[in-house]
Amino acid sequence: MKILINASNIHVGGGVQVAASFINELYNLFLTYDSIPYHIVISSNVNNNIYPSIDKNKFLSFHIVNIYGKKKSKDLNLDVFDNYDIIFSIFGPFYLKTNAKIKITGFAQAWIIYPKNLAYNYISYMEKIKFKLKFIIQKMYFKKDDHLIVELEHVKKALVKCKIKKENEISVVYNTVSDVFYNLKMWQPIPFSSKKFTLGFLGKAYPHKNIKILKEVNEILIKKFKIDCDFLFTLKKSEMRELGFHELDNFHSVGQINVNQCPAFYQAIDALIFPSLLECFSVTPLESMKMNKLVIASNLPFVRDICKESALYFNPIDPNDIANTIAYAINNGNDINEKIKLASDIIKSLPSAQERAISYLNIINKFKAIL
Repeated sequence: MKILINASNIHVGGGVQVAASFINELYNLFLTYDSIPYHIVISSNVNNNIYPSIDKNKFLSFHIVNIYGKKKSKDLNLDVFDNYDIIFSIFGPFYLKTNAKIKITGFAQAWIIYPKNLAYNYISYMEKIKFKLKFIIQKMYFKKDDHLIVELEHVKKALVKCKIKKENEISVVYNTVSDVFYNLKMWQPIPFSSKKFTLGFLGKAYPHKNIKILKEVNEILIKKFKIDCDFLFTLKKSEMRELGFHELDNFHSVGQINVNQCPAFYQAIDALIFPSLLECFSVTPLESMKMNKLVIASNLPFVRDICKESALYFNPIDPNDIANTIAYAINNGNDINEKIKLASDIIKSLPSAQERAISYLNIINKFKAIL
């Protein structure tokens, strides 16, 4: 039985953390075995975030291949995705044609299951057309997969409602924080420190992340509340320029960081600012909660389902409401401490990274048993 774990198409964001964490835990689960009964194909970014101590030779095969959409890297062996019984793509869609008997794929594309979302109001007409065509194609690929794995129940319900999959063709495996957050020896520093109250956003500048609004929020904080706080991002210099953030002295970026630097990012901030308009799931609120930092976020179900009453919420399309919520957080320390305590209890109830890995393997083994 040949089984491939595929993360060749994952290059940025939370998907890299999930993929790296799964490979790490897979190695740990089979640590006492002479060999690990899985083939691995992962991207360079995922490879850069797995434990350096992993002996890759213990896997049946281990390849580093970068797939971008339908494009394949020049170093790709033609048969690297062929002749497997099961392919588990940690997140899809995976566009390359394979002859696998069973294709299991992680689903985290909220644009597909929530086509009437707020994010469409903040992109141009041509971008809307481009996005909708893209997601029609992606939807077709997800439909072809034999089984989908999602991170929250609301995603499963939406997939069934959209008739992409039947209920028994979808499994829910809850996300969790990476094991690195529990291992202080693995933490790596970031080049930033501030004496001012600092709001942080960890992620890319995708339109649905809605971080462009923070420029207006900052202006309101200064003029209305006389609050001068820092904003910290993990954006490229080009992204900072495109958003106009480079013009502001209190807007900073440490650039793209690796998984081991994430704890240091949260240590450097006082609160997570999360104005996203659309998600299936985002691990950043959980990570912030694990690091005892307040979450200030969009008052939308994909955040409330995770944070419950441990966060402060705002209307993500109203900069005044966002500014008011930030000002409240800065001026009401006792209430904030109570919310951080609530967050700690939520984190304790989460599955571990190893338990998440075992859940993935259980799904693979169900299909293995019927082949």
